Amino acid sequence: MRLFIFILSLLFPFLPTSAQPKHEVRAAWVTAVYGLDWPRTRATTPQTIRKQKEELTDILDKLKAANFNTVLFQTRTRGDVLYTSAIEPFNSILTGKTGGNPGYDPLAFAIEECHKRAIECHAWLVTFPVGSNRQVKKQGRSSVVARHRSWCKQLSGEWFLDPGNPAVKDYLRALVGEVVSKYDVDGIHLDYVRYPDNAMKFPDTDSFRKWGSRSKSLFRWREDNITGIVTAIYEEVKRLKPWVKVSSSPLGRYASLEGFPAEWSCMEAVSQNPKDWLQSGRHDFIVPMMYFREENYYPFLYDWANSCPPEKVISGLGVYRLDKSEGNWPFIEIKRQIETTRKMGVGQAYFRYENLHTHTILRQWLVSCFYRYPALTPGLKNPISQIPDTPNNLRVEAQGGVSNISWSPADGAFTYVLYATNDSLDMNTGDQIVAVLPKNIHSCSLSIPYRNYAIVARDRYGTES
Repeated sequence: MRLFIFILSLLFPFLPTSAQPKHEVRAAWVTAVYGLDWPRTRATTPQTIRKQKEELTDILDKLKAANFNTVLFQTRTRGDVLYTSAIEPFNSILTGKTGGNPGYDPLAFAIEECHKRAIECHAWLVTFPVGSNRQVKKQGRSSVVARHRSWCKQLSGEWFLDPGNPAVKDYLRALVGEVVSKYDVDGIHLDYVRYPDNAMKFPDTDSFRKWGSRSKSLFRWREDNITGIVTAIYEEVKRLKPWVKVSSSPLGRYASLEGFPAEWSCMEAVSQNPKDWLQSGRHDFIVPMMYFREENYYPFLYDWANSCPPEKVISGLGVYRLDKSEGNWPFIEIKRQIETTRKMGVGQAYFRYENLHTHTILRQWLVSCFYRYPALTPGLKNPISQIPDTPNNLRVEAQGGVSNISWSPADGAFTYVLYATNDSLDMNTGDQIVAVLPKNIHSCSLSIPYRNYAIVARDRYGTES
């Protein structure tokens, strides 16, 4: 294994881990299931509503301070949601009761607070799983199983939407469409967009007989079902708001590699073909769940980065493995994985926020070293080929050792990027970015003085003025 890592260092010598890239996805999953990351307080009174909101803003403050730029906010769990929906009920984690209104809209609040901090908010939706027997019973008549029993299959005490049923495609497309049309999300992030882990026992023989084709095997038919649903969702998102990014979190290993078998992989286990989605333009990026180590991590990371545009691959990092009960990995293991992603030009996503926050050594290393400067998320192709106006009237005033910077608003701006240096300005490098600010902020203060400054506007597609 060490030999393999040495070979990687020879293949990717061009970007030292200490270099700060201008563009890099730095994401964290904020998990609502069981209140693992949020919320901890039930919203049943004005005081507890305020407390629930404060719990989320505290998370966002800490991520902003660590120069994260993306939040994957859990929006749908198991047939229930964390927003005001005409299709599915509120998740019980908000109030303690399925369908209970928390007195505010959590998704709208999360988006607003992310945007205040110039952080992208991606709505993270679990697709096919709709609950255990216990969860379905608790949801009662509002459950997906009760309302659409013919769409659902049961396996090992868990209920799933059947990807082979054409009505399921329409249902998920409508659910995503509801989120995108009603909310100012920056992205849609699909989870469990695959067949269950024990797929060989998934009871869809009747669906295959009804909707399958004699020219296709069951496995190929299943793959086409998943790809068809991903395509329908992508097209609906882009029809509504073409700047909204579409991504998913596939299994961490695409398929077995020579000398590195992988039974639990996208292609061999769950009929999931994320490389095709990315390469054929049905995804904007992928976040493979690479919660492994050594020979189960590095060869497969290289495979993703080598067969897909690396900037469109974000390595899902299992920082929960640092917990004693989850593997008790040493810090050096996760540090090496993170450093390797940068050498390959791959972004980082951390599962999950609480594990990231509680492991102090990791958090301090990120803040002081690896994420020393802010980074921008990679942009999308702008279909209207417009760029935002240039911010004018940049002014810098020194007062009491503090530099106060201000500028005039620019049409088309969604965020502003402030560059500063004591050397020559080079806006292609990340270590001259000193601040990323939301569109309604037109000034900031720096405690470190610089000789040269530049301010640019950035639109929803990531295009700079």
